[in-house]
Amino acid sequence: NTWRNKDTRKPFTPELYMKKLNEFVTREAKLTPEESEKFFPILMEMFSKQFALESQQREALLKAMKNPNMNEDEYEKVIAKVLNTAVELKKIEQTYYKKFHSVLSWKKVFAVRTALNKFRVEALNQFQPNRSNNKPQFPNWNNNRPKTPEGNNNRFP
Repeated sequence: NTWRNKDTRKPFTPELYMKKLNEFVTREAKLTPEESEKFFPILMEMFSKQFALESQQREALLKAMKNPNMNEDEYEKVIAKVLNTAVELKKIEQTYYKKFHSVLSWKKVFAVRTALNKFRVEALNQFQPNRSNNKPQFPNWNNNRPKTPEGNNNRFP
């Protein structure tokens, strides 16, 4: 794995991920310090609930992948678990977006949603190497991105 030796990005840690997520969402959604202080605990609570459900789903999937001798009924239960988890995750999201609105305007809630989606792309590019060309993908968090014609580096290349 030669890409590991050449990869100059910082290693992934949950703490770094959350720090970067907070910074990115605050900047992209233009949250004030007061809004950030109220909003991020709610977001972290939502993530915690989602993570618990996703962990249960992962366990069911891993069990199925490790057991090729499962019968049709067992596979049906795994698929049902996956589909039910997806529905439950959306219910949690729906509930928490209403909670987000208790501390942010709907316009800012929309901006946060957009920022979270953009962040996921950035995070994948930052922490997951591009194995086809052995180089980190743009954009990265080291502010080494090329400037756009408008002179900023806050947009995707």
